Amino acid sequence: MLRRSLITGSLACVAFSILPQGAFGSPEQQLLPSNLIADVTNLNGLIRLGSNQADVTIIEFFDYNCPYCRNSAKDLNQLLRADKTLGYILINYAVLSEASILAAKIALAFSMQKASLYANFHQKLFERKGIIGADHALDVAINLGADKALLIKDANSDNVTKALIATSKLGENLGFIATPSYIVGNTGVQGYASLTEKKRFIKNMRVCEKTVC
Repeated sequence: MLRRSLITGSLACVAFSILPQGAFGSPEQQLLPSNLIADVTNLNGLIRLGSNQADVTIIEFFDYNCPYCRNSAKDLNQLLRADKTLGYILINYAVLSEASILAAKIALAFSMQKASLYANFHQKLFERKGIIGADHALDVAINLGADKALLIKDANSDNVTKALIATSKLGENLGFIATPSYIVGNTGVQGYASLTEKKRFIKNMRVCEKTVC
């Protein structure tokens, strides 16, 4: 699992490192303070997918250069097709490299233009090979009908920069040192969760709504 790194001050200066193989062999869970969960849902640049009246919502922090996030993205359509009352929130947690930051800036700009197509953008960008950066994201976005000039303008806007910095700081406060990381209810989950594990999280949340957990 790739380790997160801080975005401090400027988005141009990023350091990153790699955790030892197997450091997150299975997802690690922890209870999260309610105020931080509230801060997550108030972030700018959230991509909301699935039901508008969801009974359970999974929040995923991801990076476009994280191979485990690529695996997680493959589960997304299957989950949403099979579960019509599920909500899913994607958060660009661009913390692994400068290329990740540049791709995330284009991704957020795309979400401002074509929010209804973001799930498609997300899947197609993860299908790209090698290190994913701005050029890859621009190519996918334009192929989906986005305006290139407006994409670049929005990607370089203060709003997008501030959104990425706010997300990085909040991820640090949550203690998320791995991508992907998830929030389900009041629980933070670090490390890739398989499709089976995600379904178990959802089932447990629905049980909790009917009982006292």
